[in-house]
Amino acid sequence: MLILAALGLMFFFIALSKRIVLNSSMIILAGIPYFLAHFSATEISGFHLLTVIGLSVYPITSSLMVRHHYAHFGRDATIPVALLSVLSLALCLLFPERSGAVLLLLHLALYVSMIYTVSPAWKDPPTILLMVSILGVALYVSAAFFMLGPLHYIYSSGAMSVILSILLGYGLRNRISGLLVHFNGVNELNNALNHRIARLNGSIESCRRIILGKDLELYQMARHASLAELTTGIAHELAQPLTGIKGIAQNMIDDINMEEFENLQAVSELMKICTLVDKSTNIIDHIRNFSKKKSTEKRLVDLNRVILEAIDLINLQLKKNSIDLIFVLDETVPKIFGDRISLEQLIVNIVLNAKDAILEKGFESRGESGTIRISTFYSDGAVSMVIADNGSGISDTVMHKIWSPFFTTKKRDHGTGIGLSISSRIIKDHSAGVDIQSDSTGTRFTIRFPVAVS
Repeated sequence: MLILAALGLMFFFIALSKRIVLNSSMIILAGIPYFLAHFSATEISGFHLLTVIGLSVYPITSSLMVRHHYAHFGRDATIPVALLSVLSLALCLLFPERSGAVLLLLHLALYVSMIYTVSPAWKDPPTILLMVSILGVALYVSAAFFMLGPLHYIYSSGAMSVILSILLGYGLRNRISGLLVHFNGVNELNNALNHRIARLNGSIESCRRIILGKDLELYQMARHASLAELTTGIAHELAQPLTGIKGIAQNMIDDINMEEFENLQAVSELMKICTLVDKSTNIIDHIRNFSKKKSTEKRLVDLNRVILEAIDLINLQLKKNSIDLIFVLDETVPKIFGDRISLEQLIVNIVLNAKDAILEKGFESRGESGTIRISTFYSDGAVSMVIADNGSGISDTVMHKIWSPFFTTKKRDHGTGIGLSISSRIIKDHSAGVDIQSDSTGTRFTIRFPVAVS
């Protein structure tokens, strides 16, 4: 009992240990008089007061131990046992000569209540062993009443306390082991969850960067749209002074007498001014129409003329970067049915991409230079337009992505990734087909337009 009490004190933070200490304390209290009598060589007749108190309270502490371990079955006889213990203590104090019988009945009632409490778990091996032990101790305490004497009440109670402590401790150990296994499983799930959360955080961060990049691209698109509207306004503003310049030049020509030969040179210069003004006006009108937001209007168009007008818009950029343009246009190709502005946009997008590919490649040799070749021809009931360059080419890994919106291999300041996406839509709107051939020597776009049916 002293060992059990010491172990219980060592692990007093565990609920079962507290109950073991209380239970062991009652057994020790009941045995103190006999322990002292042994060393003083005196004999105790009957039940000592401390023994009666310890054996009367012992059933309460034992019931608490059993209830703690089997509480999940919902059976609790602690209160009836406590009432019987109080009643038994009172009877023993009033009738000391009947203490043996009263304590026997109390302990038998305790063991019956124990069996009642643990019986729902009768298939559990430790519970079976506990029930067998309870029956054995009940027989032992009965024998103590009839044959062995008061000291054996203490022995039976001590044996029951030891058996309870061992079996309930073993059950607690199994429960703790199960909890540890469950905890390890939860810990593994937690680690997997943390790993998944880390991956999701990485994905969220990637999505955040993508969204931020798309926001910047949309902002740049909005800026381009504003620039288009601004260009239209500038074209309108420039048209008025150019009209005035042409009018003044025309008036000066009318005022000059054509018979005055010395003024013929001035007339010639004024005619050049009028011609240049007409050319500037045509360019401005072209820019205004190209930038204007309007619905698609398909009609019969001359593809060769569309190509030349589209190149007029970007010819300065090509010359600035020393890129040669080669035209091989078949004048006999039939007209196609399409929208002139959309087709110009298609050509401008492809040619500007060709320009960027040439600039990316660079030419170190003096004998080499960037070249863009545009040709048209008619075959098999379709008009084909070929735009070929000698730039850096398109890799196989990128080829299947070039039509995707916002995809670009250029730096952020040099492209939005929507040019070829818009071009793809224009090609589909015109029921055309496209074939792309590309390697390290350059890229070749071949677009086939169906011929308009008369």
